[in-house]
Amino acid sequence: MNYKKVYPTEVLQGFTNTAMFVLMLYDPLGDKKVPVMIGEHEAEMIILEQERQQARRPMTYEIIVSVLDAFALSLKLVRIDRFEEGIFYATLVVSDGFNTKEIDARASDAVVLALRLSVDIEMAQTVLDETGFTPQNNDIELGNTLSKGETLEELEEELHICEENEDYERADEILKKIEKLKNSHK
Repeated sequence: MNYKKVYPTEVLQGFTNTAMFVLMLYDPLGDKKVPVMIGEHEAEMIILEQERQQARRPMTYEIIVSVLDAFALSLKLVRIDRFEEGIFYATLVVSDGFNTKEIDARASDAVVLALRLSVDIEMAQTVLDETGFTPQNNDIELGNTLSKGETLEELEEELHICEENEDYERADEILKKIEKLKNSHK
């Protein structure tokens, strides 16, 4: 199977569901982004790792790191292998220096461990092709893109539909319109 290296770029709060978060993974060679839905706890851990901050007390991921250390194991690689029924599946590639084992993991947990231990994250090309999108313009200028008469309620409804259809690119554009509309009323 063909894999490409991806990088976690940002964690976005859910567009209409504030308990949901989206981790954006980025493939710089193909210039694609992949949105991965994650929970609040995983989002918090990813943000802490990206900012190189420590949680106030040891979290589950720290226990896993301690177990790896205690048994002289190292995490060599995280692979996101497949996407089925809206769920990303990952594999932790772990070695004792002589033998390598593959351990199934949730993609969000695997990303946290990869960040914590500074190991590469690779995504299967098939998963990248199926779930990734190429941003049309990362610097969308919204100067005159609000249609006359668009209300906050209409935009939020459209945002909700995009979220249900997992159209994150369009949802991101709508979210920017909502922010612009809210800022214009301040």
